[in-house]
Amino acid sequence: SRKFCRHSSFKITIVNSEFPIVGVIGAGQNVRMMIAPATALGIKLLPFASSVTDSAAQITPCIIGDYTDIEAVKKFAEHCDVITFEHEQVPLSIIKALEVNGVRVRPSLETFVFVQKKLANKVSKDFDFEISVLVGRSPHAQATTWAPTQIIKSNRISTMTISPAPILSHTMSEDAQKTALEVAAEVNLIGVMAVEIGVKGSEMFISDLSVHPHISGYWTIEGSRTSQFEQHLRAILDLPLGDPSMTNDYVVVGNILGKNKTDMYRPYLHLMARNPSLKFHLYGKEVQPGINIGHVNATGKDLSELRTEIEHAVDYMSGEIDE
Repeated sequence: SRKFCRHSSFKITIVNSEFPIVGVIGAGQNVRMMIAPATALGIKLLPFASSVTDSAAQITPCIIGDYTDIEAVKKFAEHCDVITFEHEQVPLSIIKALEVNGVRVRPSLETFVFVQKKLANKVSKDFDFEISVLVGRSPHAQATTWAPTQIIKSNRISTMTISPAPILSHTMSEDAQKTALEVAAEVNLIGVMAVEIGVKGSEMFISDLSVHPHISGYWTIEGSRTSQFEQHLRAILDLPLGDPSMTNDYVVVGNILGKNKTDMYRPYLHLMARNPSLKFHLYGKEVQPGINIGHVNATGKDLSELRTEIEHAVDYMSGEIDE
C-alpha cells in the first residue's frame, strides 16, 4: 500500500490496483472539479498543492509542496503513474527534469515549448467578440472538439459564457473547430486545451492557448455528454475519448465574483426555489472582492430566458440584488 499525507494529522492508505494514480501539479478549482469524474472512473487523483486551503486540497488527500522545487516534485512523481498540470506556471526546467527521469508527463515539455513559441508570435488585434474552442487529444491522435463558446468579459475578467456561441455563423463555427484541431496536432497536445479566438468581422485569430481544462469549459459539466475534466483524464491515460455533444440547445454559465455578500449558502433558498434547474459550483474560496468563488449554470432552449436567470443568480449571490 501507499500512504499520502494532506498534513501531518491526516493520512490515507491506498491499495495498489490496476487503476492508475494521476498526479496533478496544482490544487485549484479545476482540480476540485476533476475529482468527481476521476472518482467515477475509479482513478485516484492526487493533487500537488501549495496549501491545505487550496480548493481541491479541502476535499481530497493531497501532497503539499512547492512546484518550483525540483526535488519535491520528483518525490511527488514517485507516487504517480502519470503527471498532468492545472496551470502553465510550472518552470520548463521542472517538466524537463521529470521527463529525463522517465516520468510520464502529459501534456509534454514539447507541447509547453510549442505553445509558448506560438503565442510569442501571435498578432494582437482588436476584435468584435471572443470565443473559445476546447479540444481533447490522446497520444494516439484521437481528437474531439466541443461547440465554440462565447466568452463575455468585464474589465478583462470572464463573467459569462454562452455555448454554442450564438453570434457565430455555422461556417465560422466549423472553421474555429478546425483551427483548434490543427493547433492541437501542431503542438502535439495530450489532454484538453482551450483555444481562445478573437473574431473581427469574418476574420478569426488565436488570442490565447491554455493546455489544461479551462474556465470557458465549465459549461461542459452539465452541458456536454462528456465534460472537459473527464475528457482530460481519458486523454492523458490514452483511453478512448468521450462524446462531446451538447445535452441541450444552449448552456449559459455565470461566474460568481466576490462582492458584498459573504454567505454563499443562504442564497440557495431563494435561487433554487425560483429555478430548480440551476446548477451551482462553489470552490471553497474565501469571499473577497473580485475573486472568482464559483459559477452557476443553466441549460435549455430559450437563450434569452437562460441569460436572465443566470444574471439574476449571479447578482443575487454577489449581493447586488436582494429579495
